[in-house]
Amino acid sequence: MSVNALLHEKKFLHQILSTIKEEIFVVNEDMEIIYVNGPQKFGYNKESVLNQTIFTVFPQLKKENSTIVKVFETGNPVIGNICTYITSRGERKMSLTSTYPIKEDGKVIGVYEVAEDISGISKLSEDLIKNQLIQKKNDIFIKQKAEDNRFYTIDSMIGQSSSMKKLKERAVITANSPSNVFIYGETGTGKELLAQSIFSLGSNSKNAPFIAQNCAAIPESLLESLLFGTVKGSFTGAEDRQGLFELANGGVLFLDEINSMPKNLQAKILRVIQEGEVRRVGGKSEIPINIKLISSTNVKPEILLENGDIREDLYYRLNVLYLEIPPLRERREDIPYLVQSFIQEYNKKFNKQVIGVDEKTMDFFMGYDWPGNIRELKNIVERLFNVTNGKVIRFDETELSPYLALKQKDIPSPSPVTKKNGRVRLKEEIVELEIKIIKEALIETGANISKAARDLDIPQQTLNNKIDRYNLRSFIDSIRA
Repeated sequence: MSVNALLHEKKFLHQILSTIKEEIFVVNEDMEIIYVNGPQKFGYNKESVLNQTIFTVFPQLKKENSTIVKVFETGNPVIGNICTYITSRGERKMSLTSTYPIKEDGKVIGVYEVAEDISGISKLSEDLIKNQLIQKKNDIFIKQKAEDNRFYTIDSMIGQSSSMKKLKERAVITANSPSNVFIYGETGTGKELLAQSIFSLGSNSKNAPFIAQNCAAIPESLLESLLFGTVKGSFTGAEDRQGLFELANGGVLFLDEINSMPKNLQAKILRVIQEGEVRRVGGKSEIPINIKLISSTNVKPEILLENGDIREDLYYRLNVLYLEIPPLRERREDIPYLVQSFIQEYNKKFNKQVIGVDEKTMDFFMGYDWPGNIRELKNIVERLFNVTNGKVIRFDETELSPYLALKQKDIPSPSPVTKKNGRVRLKEEIVELEIKIIKEALIETGANISKAARDLDIPQQTLNNKIDRYNLRSFIDSIRA
């Protein structure tokens, strides 16, 4: 039975496939496109591509570079490939594709490809890895020291508690050491601020680059080329470009959420550290580099190792100098200093002349556990700023209701473990911990489910399902109220 006949028998699938956002097309043994799942995929009119060969539709495509040809020849799928093409409108597009064989009696009689448009992500990536440093502040950004000193400094680390004083002293020690630095801190404690402060303290920071990359913010398929750079022709559309390792040469590369990096990429990072050389994707030569690597995580190192989220050999290479940022609940005496700093910042932003907060508000600040740490405190101060007209921020139960609700519920900490009838109910403990983490993420993002899902590193639909399962819609409403 031919592929055409198979498709004819399953016309009902068309309605289903046409609703999928990914581009799907099917190619027969003559390399002809016999199915496209939408009226205008790939920037081409559907009628103009059907029954045309892939080499006619994509004239820049070469046989030796085609994953479709490869799947026909090997019978094995090719998953997670990046390809570029020019549309009929002259637009340059980039897709993340997975190509699969259609077999009958062990013979490949067709191939189908699923493609996700990543042109937007690619454009962002390209902007970052051009041969010059640019100033950009986002999930991914590259910064270079400027005369007006855009970097955080040791003075940016606000706090007079003994734990913060020790942390600052430790930061000074690490600043002029060439050794790698590993930072642990809960979400919202200021890991990047600390990394920039260490860089700013360095003797060569005026002329050296500081480059930061959130390892969880970029798809795995793009992260390797972003870090290592590319050689022209290494994949379709690839150009000669420096990666972040090369751009950071002579300075600091900060890798945030290092535990989100895939294991195969961790092995390559280890080699760079050991050899002091980097090889671009598709390249054959080694490029010497001299960088200081600062990495961070919001998961305790011992848990990372226990769960196998980070290679042990890489961890010990990264963790030469260790810094741990204390959570806000363990340095409450710093809260008044932080609040005053945020007030000064928001006075400029809102064009107000607020001088402080009333006693009841400060009592709340001092008694709250701050699961979102400094980031959450700053969020609350900004929220109260929006409803403040005088010179003093007064306690507003309406604006603080979601935080009061969380405090009143007194969600149990995962440690120590609660025992029931002398036994630990692991499933119940996991559920309680999951609810607590989800609530913290929702509070931190102002009940922005999309952003909370990104922070939790799970699909948005998964988070929505958990919200419904744990009846958290009313909790969300209280935050948004």
